Amino acid sequence: MTSDKKLWASSFILPELREGFQRLAEAKLKVEKPQLDAQQIEDMEVTVAQSMEVGADLSFELYDNGYIREVIGAVHYVDHIRKEFRVKDAQGDTNFVRFADIINVKNAPSG
Repeated sequence: MTSDKKLWASSFILPELREGFQRLAEAKLKVEKPQLDAQQIEDMEVTVAQSMEVGADLSFELYDNGYIREVIGAVHYVDHIRKEFRVKDAQGDTNFVRFADIINVKNAPSG
């Protein structure tokens, strides 16, 4: 009889409970947005400027609603009014990278 209780306890989960567990697991993966100091921002500006001179690819780490995502490509345009970069990736797609979302910029690995 006890094995039946264990069987039902482990295999029967209400959909609402399952969704709650999934939301909890996703919430544990989220991180807070790091605060950048003036020196880090200046270093990133220099990296972008040098990359634009030679047309080299950059790797942008972006904060996106609790998660960190990466965009790799060459900066083709800097929009100071909308405060964003236009970055072309390897597939030829244009990505709009907002200044406020950037947490790190580095030269993309070649190859």
